[in-house]
Amino acid sequence: MTPLKLDIIRTVREAYGGAWAHIGEMLRLIWLPGLLYMGTSIVATYIDPREQLLLSLLLNVVALFLWPIIAVTWHRFILIGDAPAGRFHLHFGRREARFLMISIFLFLLLLPGMLMAIAGTALAEEHPQSTTGSLLGFVGMMLILVALYFFVRLSLLLPAAAVDDRIDAGLVLERTRGNFWRMVAVFALVVLPIVVCLLLLGALAQSIPALSILVAAAFALISIFFAVVNVAVLSVVYRELVGPPGTQAPVTDDDDY
Repeated sequence: MTPLKLDIIRTVREAYGGAWAHIGEMLRLIWLPGLLYMGTSIVATYIDPREQLLLSLLLNVVALFLWPIIAVTWHRFILIGDAPAGRFHLHFGRREARFLMISIFLFLLLLPGMLMAIAGTALAEEHPQSTTGSLLGFVGMMLILVALYFFVRLSLLLPAAAVDDRIDAGLVLERTRGNFWRMVAVFALVVLPIVVCLLLLGALAQSIPALSILVAAAFALISIFFAVVNVAVLSVVYRELVGPPGTQAPVTDDDDY
């Protein structure tokens, strides 16, 4: 089977266009967990973990469990048009747990290389005459690059968890074969405009302090829109490379997370 080639420009355009067209409905679906997530994230930035460790951990754990609620809801809306009824949606169930576990798994891919690189840097500073630290740091960086390669490709397991498709890393790796750099380009093109906007807002806040409140509000709005686009682009890439939801073997109650 010849691997599909991801259309970079069309994917980015669809992600931005869909996010803009449906931003109101998508915010309606997650307004309560979204506000809680933003609130805990903002408060956590003002907490010094060295002085209030338990409070800092609590806020981060709350945010950690809120994001799957938001992301799963958006993935399902984009991919299968699922829009939960009611004034608010604040439910953490099987789907959200699977999503969280996959997120942790993707982070753990990066952890060995990061720890090795940090250890190598510390060793090199402590014993500059020895080449062990430099070698350890080099190996750590190589491991990080390898982990990033698989991180990008396996990120499509996240929308799979959201729409109840089978969590099949082998299938995802097969369908993303030959598309790593295309996926990197798509993610970069999605992030770049947001980064530019945030840098401009930061410069504006520094040059005109009186506008700090307006800049903070604009920063929040742009961050929300970026979150929508980020989920949207992952959904679009999943649909294009792995296939529409439901075309894979469904998850049953006997399946593991």
